[in-house]
Amino acid sequence: MWLAAILCGLGACGALLLHLFVPTVVGIGDQGDGQRLVCELGVANRAPFDYTKFTQYIYTSWVPHQWFGESCGAGGSGEPYYSSQSLLLWPAKWITPLFGWGQGLDTRAVGILCVLVFGILLALFVTQLPGQIGFRILIAAAVTAVMDDGVFADFFISPYSEPACFLGVFATLVALMFLWRREHVTWLGILLVTLACAVTITAKTQMISMLPVVAVALLWRPYRTSPPTPAVGPRSRGSMLRRGILLRVPALVAVVILVGATGAYAVSQPKRFSELNLYNAVFVEMLPHSPDPKADLAWLGLPANFASSSGTTVASPNAAIYDADYPEFLQKVSQEKIVLFYLAHPDRLVSMADRGLDAIAHPVLGYIGSYTAGSGHKPWAKEHRFPLIEGISVVFAAVPLLILVVQLVTLILGIAVASRRRLGPARTAFGAATVFFVIALWLQFWTVMLSEGESEIYKHMIVTTFMSSLCLVWIPALIMLLRNPAPAAQPTAAARIEGVADAV
Repeated sequence: MWLAAILCGLGACGALLLHLFVPTVVGIGDQGDGQRLVCELGVANRAPFDYTKFTQYIYTSWVPHQWFGESCGAGGSGEPYYSSQSLLLWPAKWITPLFGWGQGLDTRAVGILCVLVFGILLALFVTQLPGQIGFRILIAAAVTAVMDDGVFADFFISPYSEPACFLGVFATLVALMFLWRREHVTWLGILLVTLACAVTITAKTQMISMLPVVAVALLWRPYRTSPPTPAVGPRSRGSMLRRGILLRVPALVAVVILVGATGAYAVSQPKRFSELNLYNAVFVEMLPHSPDPKADLAWLGLPANFASSSGTTVASPNAAIYDADYPEFLQKVSQEKIVLFYLAHPDRLVSMADRGLDAIAHPVLGYIGSYTAGSGHKPWAKEHRFPLIEGISVVFAAVPLLILVVQLVTLILGIAVASRRRLGPARTAFGAATVFFVIALWLQFWTVMLSEGESEIYKHMIVTTFMSSLCLVWIPALIMLLRNPAPAAQPTAAARIEGVADAV
């Protein structure tokens, strides 16, 4: 089994490297804000100053540079921007000279590291999958096909943090499958889920939506280092409750650590981002789609003259930031208040959901180029080397509601597999993991819509698009597992590893 897993990982690496480097390099162009993360490495991009030229092509070379004042960080504020993507950026800076790409950082090196990490995760995924080798290879190939689509793979060669989101989400799924392969969880499973979730959450602030799902997942089953002993006599409900809590103490400790890490990460993020998110949530999302913008402003406790800035961004000439009452906006509007507004106006969530589904159905970022300046391609040209998801999105664009149908079918099938113990622990673990995967997908969807809304919605919804695309793989996998209920006779290599972990 490990041989098949390693071959699947190597095959995935080969497919992605061919896509990203042959016959020419492809990636995602910088919109001018890529430096907010990469500048912490002491490098600057070799690209034209004009941001429109940034987006025409990709510029992979970041040369050594000394930043001063507020030029480095979030939006010229000087506030540092943190992301677990740095776990890939720093090693990439070390290996850039080894490829002959000069000093500094070349995002081609970042792409190579992303590919290697995905290959490792895919190999581990194969070991956790139930079923015969042929089935595992088939599902692994389908996952690779999704990741290899230019919609997602191109982000590997970019200064953005989306690769950490893609890899973190997939790693969390694999860790959950490992966690639930037995009736009781082990310390190794708890540790792996905690680490994978921590990397995912700290990739981008929007990924904090993963926390409640993973917290429930960690506490779902009790922790034991040995099989449970049979009760001598009847137990009271109180004693059973206390025992249930005690058996979840290791998982509870992990949840507390995750909550603390999430809180620290949220506090450390630039205040400038929080302000921009609030501005976009009100002036880009709420007011332009409101039947009565002045009534919405009154509900928020804001003056009616802000209605004239509806549909603007902070860069617009008539943006609300130039209004004398703008400090009042910063005092009275918060993310919590925006959520309360939509809870008081649930009818507005329907149109918001429509816009979100439409963004998932149009995943190609046509306003950002994919090629280098000397590749012979026109400005803003997009590559279509393996357009699997791009092709499927044509159907979704015609009927966006099909996206929700796909997610619901995945959820139902996941519940069906997870609830049938006769299928065996490996199959039920995969079913349970897909259930939590869909719930995490929905939380991510609404986190994006409620925090920023229609502001650059196609790029901000890309993680949800990635997760929705994987649902297209989970559906046939779950159906095949339901049709072949016989569990594997021999314990898997992963199960043997868990047995050693239990003994330790």
